[in-house]
Amino acid sequence: MDVERKIHLGEGVPLNSSGANIFLNTGKSKDAKLGSRDCPVIHLKTEKPSDLGVHINTTFSIASSKKIKLLFILNFMLSVICMVLSCSIAFYYWNEMILMRRQLDMIKDHFMFQNIGHETLVQSALVAPKSQSSDREPRMNNENAKKYFVEDLGEDMLLVDSRKKNMTQDILDNNISVLQKDLLVVHFNGAYQEKNMSTQSLMGPWVRDTEVSSKQSDEKIKLNSDFNYVTINESGLYLVYTQVVYLTKESNCYFVWAHQPDKEPRLLSTCATGDDSSRRPIAKSQMSCSVQTVARLYKGDTVNIAQREPNRRVWLRPGYSYFGFVKLSS
Repeated sequence: MDVERKIHLGEGVPLNSSGANIFLNTGKSKDAKLGSRDCPVIHLKTEKPSDLGVHINTTFSIASSKKIKLLFILNFMLSVICMVLSCSIAFYYWNEMILMRRQLDMIKDHFMFQNIGHETLVQSALVAPKSQSSDREPRMNNENAKKYFVEDLGEDMLLVDSRKKNMTQDILDNNISVLQKDLLVVHFNGAYQEKNMSTQSLMGPWVRDTEVSSKQSDEKIKLNSDFNYVTINESGLYLVYTQVVYLTKESNCYFVWAHQPDKEPRLLSTCATGDDSSRRPIAKSQMSCSVQTVARLYKGDTVNIAQREPNRRVWLRPGYSYFGFVKLSS
């Protein structure tokens, strides 16, 4: 029988199929329990299964969960917090860079000012500025007022009373005149290439070095006829220096004496050396002994160098053995 059979299950579903059609609306009932098997069961019998059409319309109601809302809110808040932190860190580093740049600019300006200060002549505060108007009268006209002048000492200016100017100039002139005076210098070299002292105690002979000694020095410090000692003809404070080179491996010692006639001699200085324990040959065993002292010498003093040990071989040649005097003051 070709009669249209319509089976209506559910609500709101049109049944207009030409064959045997089943329309099933399924949904989650509010009263259905979770895991319940109470659901519609349909049993259909037909001769021709191909004439049966099944249409199932399903509707599911998805409700917003509170957990999902909470997670969404947390995600949003975390994003906002991260953005705020990133902006804060960026602003902090940007501010630090600006401060560092300012400090570098200040250091640069400081060095520039120092260089300009060294290269540019700055007017001293002690120097009064020039008056712009030549017709301007001074405020005070007092003849008894002190007058000052500025003494130019380079970068350090000095304010000096004008009454002391002449006195200061005189002192400077005196000092310059003293410095310009030639010092009395007397230098003696050894007169022999090599000499065996034997039992002789006075070191010598010596010869005056005319290239080093002052002019007319032979009148003030005179070498005796034996060329072994000198006589002082001008009193004063002297720098006395000596050096003797020995050609030996044994110890050596000499003294510098000064004495007046009929008076006890005065010891000015002593020089001594140790022995040479090396295996060098005697020709290369030179030992030098030098000494310097400052002494007050008087007119008539005789000065000599006395060897302590006998039988010493010395090199009395220029550049090796010598002695001399430099007068420091009268």
